[in-house]
Amino acid sequence: MINLKKYREYWEGVAARVDEITGVLPVTIDKEMGRKIQALPADSMTLFVFPPLAEGSGRNTDAFRESNNCVVFVMKKYNPQQRSAFSLLEETQPVVERVKSMLLADQSAPCSLFDVEMSSVETAPETELYGSFAGWSIAFNAKSS
Repeated sequence: MINLKKYREYWEGVAARVDEITGVLPVTIDKEMGRKIQALPADSMTLFVFPPLAEGSGRNTDAFRESNNCVVFVMKKYNPQQRSAFSLLEETQPVVERVKSMLLADQSAPCSLFDVEMSSVETAPETELYGSFAGWSIAFNAKSS
């Protein structure tokens, strides 16, 4: 399983390299999190980081590894009565592409935090997340031992 603290810190470092991103929010599924997300300022672009789901693989303890299903969201808060979700997708697309490029480039760094399975990387449009956010998700699998 990927170390959550290091995982959060990694994404905070990515966000620090992208001027448009105003913050990083580790997300859990509970009532308080919904309130915290709704309290984000209008026009803020936030990197939502969900904890990875780890699934074991290997037939014996000597070769045990885990595949971590990871997902992050680059989301911008907006008023659906004033702007279309499609316009937000257009605005946030260059940002998510930069974030994805950083994730892939960081894989070649020595002592990389996790080993991304390149063929697993998927980018998908997301609209009306928590009712007033639109942007993109990046999902990927990463190996850890």
